[in-house]
Amino acid sequence: MVRIKEGVLRKLSTAMFKAAGTSDEEAKIVSDILVDTSLHGVDSHGVRAIPGYIKKIKEGPLTSGYPLVPRTPIKILLDTPTTAMWDAGSGFGFVAGYKAMQKAIEKAKKYKIGSIGITGTGHTGALYWYSYFAARNNMIGITLCRGGGHSAVPYGGVDGRLGINPLAVAIPAGKYKPIILDMATTGVAMGHLQVMAVRGQNAPDGWLIKPDGTWSNDPLAYVKREAKPVAFGYPHSEYKGYGLSIIVEALAGAIGSRCSLDANGFGHLFTAIDPTGYCSLDEFTNNVESMINHIKTSRTRSNFKEILYPGEPEWQEEENRRKLGIFVDDLWWKAIVETAEELGVNID
Repeated sequence: MVRIKEGVLRKLSTAMFKAAGTSDEEAKIVSDILVDTSLHGVDSHGVRAIPGYIKKIKEGPLTSGYPLVPRTPIKILLDTPTTAMWDAGSGFGFVAGYKAMQKAIEKAKKYKIGSIGITGTGHTGALYWYSYFAARNNMIGITLCRGGGHSAVPYGGVDGRLGINPLAVAIPAGKYKPIILDMATTGVAMGHLQVMAVRGQNAPDGWLIKPDGTWSNDPLAYVKREAKPVAFGYPHSEYKGYGLSIIVEALAGAIGSRCSLDANGFGHLFTAIDPTGYCSLDEFTNNVESMINHIKTSRTRSNFKEILYPGEPEWQEEENRRKLGIFVDDLWWKAIVETAEELGVNID
């Protein structure tokens, strides 16, 4: 495992994407999101993915699965004062997502709420980034994603019928860093399983189910098509994760990718809510800050040092990585170096 400073990774990633044929704007947006995600401690969705996206670009528009075609224009299918529906096609989901939340914020500044739906085949990475974009503008950010394919099984089933269906919410919190909840509705995001495999870890029971109804502990079983992901909550409350998955499927899916009837592509919903549509910004953030203060007064269990709110562990990790550099596992650093060399980018 190596540690690389964030500035170095931004320059390297941007140079690599530009060498692969993206526009300057695309290279910057994608690199900023990937590096920020790694800086935030979410290694599953960060810079380790650079070689994979570049491989997709090289494969071209006729590749099997989801093609990735730089410079694909976004088509506006519908636009109202507070909502819109876009088709991002085979372009970068990162770029479409950034522009969608930017537009949602713009609409919310005028009408107190803005919401943009997107259909397309481009992966958007970690959803927290888009919701946090709204929070940086003193708004509540909500991002829903109907994951591509029929990957996850319904509660009580063994056959894939739903997407992975993550969601992310960010809330301004006064003197505190924003509250951020970013979670898959399955037991774990699929990218985390790949990280676990590289680090020699097993998946616990309740995450991946085989066609015969037994659990798989191989974190790569999903990639090998030997098992399907299961909603979070096993063994006693799987139905709760399943219920959330259905909600995301219906909202982001029905709006974006025609719900689970369409096995291809992603459906997204990017929403910004201006709290001043309900009260003053100071009143709102003071209330959220007071809530956090109250939560932190709880006595801790024997194996806990302090009470943290959602997103706080990642904020602590970000502070650590800004000082020491970003972790990149040896396998993925090697892949980044090899990909840079293939593109003619000087790794030094």
